[in-house]
Amino acid sequence: MGHWYTKDGEAMYTIAKAKGDGMRDTTLRDAKKLGLLPSVTTITKALAAPALEAWKIRQALEQAYNAPPIHAETLKDCQSFWMSKAEEAGLKRMDFGTKIHDTIECALSTDKEWFDERVETPTGEIRDLSEFVNPTLELFKDNQWKVVGLEQVLVGNGYAGKTDVIYIGQDEYGIIDFKTTKDAMKPFVPASYKMQIAMYHVAEHGGIDDKAAGYNIFISTEENIGSCRAVRYDAEELRKAWKAAQGLIAAWQYENDYYPNA
Repeated sequence: MGHWYTKDGEAMYTIAKAKGDGMRDTTLRDAKKLGLLPSVTTITKALAAPALEAWKIRQALEQAYNAPPIHAETLKDCQSFWMSKAEEAGLKRMDFGTKIHDTIECALSTDKEWFDERVETPTGEIRDLSEFVNPTLELFKDNQWKVVGLEQVLVGNGYAGKTDVIYIGQDEYGIIDFKTTKDAMKPFVPASYKMQIAMYHVAEHGGIDDKAAGYNIFISTEENIGSCRAVRYDAEELRKAWKAAQGLIAAWQYENDYYPNA
């Protein structure tokens, strides 16, 4: 499954079923028929992600350790249970990250409000939501980043996607993307993160000049809670990332035999 957009920037994640009895996920076949654009993350997921796969394996092993067989369950039954519990834990982390992301968006917006509340972390701790939000807001204040776009769909040549923040800073401008992680003080920064920001930047600004910049802001959800870290990419790094992204876009199009905007 992937995320898709029209060439006007309208999200098309789902499509009506043929019999009119609900919605289903949009497929590559649908995209080809309707001329849809793949999302930035749909393209970057074509990259190998060994760290992510290793994390998934660790999650499954953790579930197996915590719930060993106690009766005469078959290996197949145990595997199904362990994998479902691992997926459940992954969804819990994802939902928690989405809540933090949405709250930061509200806090940065000029026409929305957010309210502090007690929340359960992925590890079961009960903390104040503000502990995960305020450090990022302080970063914006300290760096004098002016928000000029929030959750905006950007359309590029052969791709589209929704970016977190378009900003203007002191003698620089660009894209900011939020990432929740176990420990923001030890962020994992794969090449796909840089390529993602470069793709958004080119879609919004048409190119990468010397004042271009971008940031990933990593927010701790399990360790060092109350901390965040901004990882900056300068214009030179973004140009390298964009060059790599162009190759990845071409590879994705070749792999899927689909060349939107060609």
